[in-house]
Formats: sequence, structure tokens, C-alpha cells
Amino acid sequence: MKTNIYTFSGTGTALSISDQVSDVIGNATVQLIPRLLKESADEITVDAASIGFVVPNYFGGIPNAVRTFIQRLNMRDVQYIFAIVPAGGGQGYSLKFIQKELNRKGKTLNYGRYAFAVSNYIAADYYDSMVKVGEKRKAVLDLLRENVRLYAEEIKMGKDFVQRSNPTVFAVNRTLSMLFAHKMIKDTSDGDKDYSISGKCTGCGTCVKVCQADNIVMEGGKPSFQHKCYRCMACIQYCPRNAILVNGKETSARKYTHPDYPATEMIRILHECSS
Repeated sequence: MKTNIYTFSGTGTALSISDQVSDVIGNATVQLIPRLLKESADEITVDAASIGFVVPNYFGGIPNAVRTFIQRLNMRDVQYIFAIVPAGGGQGYSLKFIQKELNRKGKTLNYGRYAFAVSNYIAADYYDSMVKVGEKRKAVLDLLRENVRLYAEEIKMGKDFVQRSNPTVFAVNRTLSMLFAHKMIKDTSDGDKDYSISGKCTGCGTCVKVCQADNIVMEGGKPSFQHKCYRCMACIQYCPRNAILVNGKETSARKYTHPDYPATEMIRILHECSS
């Protein structure tokens, strides 16, 4: 069967997983959810019998952009649906949220897995205590690649299995989100209201080029936020000068972008998808 893999990836982890799954199962294409949302204001047609979602855990849930995308998706002829959710911390209820949206469309999730990854939510006060660096980061990414290979083989065989979500972890994640990072859940137009630019900015435009929400434009040689932020952390994590402030403060020096997706590669992919 032909497979479409739909992904939402700010700093490359979900993209890496999507590419790996595509390589294993064959006859698959990887498509970016933000791009597809911008290209179609209405129903989005699926031209494959099998589809997959590789999307991040947003504090126990899924990004609103992903929820909107599933709602717009015409899956009438789809026979098999899978999902892999990379999570830097607790897995929460992300698969449950995907299943809920699919049920509304008369579909079910055939296969679902959580995959422990590296947190990219640099805006959180607890980021430094959570994000892995050095050899620990490499070990997490190596294990992630091995697990995804196994998941991809199961998907290729058409296995039916959905990993159980953890209600306790979900409750903890939601509590933390309300205390520290509510905009990750809301994903509303004010998602960038706590961002500002420091004097370190050189006007290189990297943040503009990696933003999949088209939320950043250059004004007077400096980035200006347009209040349609996905809160994916790409602009902050990819900024070569650490010039994007959160609540007026410089973010951690412990930045994370997937090693397969440095800024140049991410920009190339986004440009290809938009051309």
C-alpha cells in the first residue's frame, strides 16, 4: 500500500522518525502538516490507503495544528492508520487525543507508539534539568533510532497495537502546563507574546526561514512576531546568537536540534516543500 506520513516537527526529531519509518516500509511520502494546512483552507484529500502521524507530545496532548489537520483530512478510503509520538518527558495522552479525533471521522488508530526523545521546550523553567546533553543525548537518540526501526517493522507488517497512555503522567503534564507553559496547550494567536529580541540579533533571518507558521517577518532588519505562533521552539533553538528572549530573559545555552537537521537542512526542506 502507498503510505502518507504526516509530520509536525519544529527541530527535526519527528522529521527524523518520519524519514526512518518511510525508509523501512517503502512506497511512502513524508509531508509537513503546517505546509498542508496553508495550502488548503478546506478539506485535505488523502491519496493513500495507509497514513501515519508523527507528531510531538505537547504536555500530554497534541498541537492544535495537528488536531485541525486531522479534522480537515478526508480519510474515507484509508485502511490503516498509525502514529508515533516523540516525547521529551512524560508520554501523557497524546495517542488518546489522536484516537479521539479519528473516531470523530469514523476511523480508528490501528497502531500507536510513544518514543522517548530529547525535549526541545526551551521556554520552560525546568528545561535545563530535563534536556539531555553530550553522551546522554547521544544515547537517547541512538535508542530512539533503534526503537523506531522496530516500530517501523511492525507498521510494515500491518500490526494492530496501541500503546496504553498513562493517566497519571498526563495529569502531571497538564498541571505543569498550566503553571509554566499554558500556551503549549492553547496554541493560540498570543503564543509569541512573551518573545522579544535582544541586541545580540544580527538580522540573519534564520528564525524567519525555519518558522513553519510564517509567524516572523523582518522589520528594520530585526525579527517581528505576527501572533500566529505554533510554539514549536524552532526560532529559538535555531537562532545562532541566542537572541530571542522569553519573558525578557535569554534562554538556556543547552540548545537542541536533531543532529540530522541543522538549520541549513531544515531550511532546505521547508523551501522545497513550499516551492
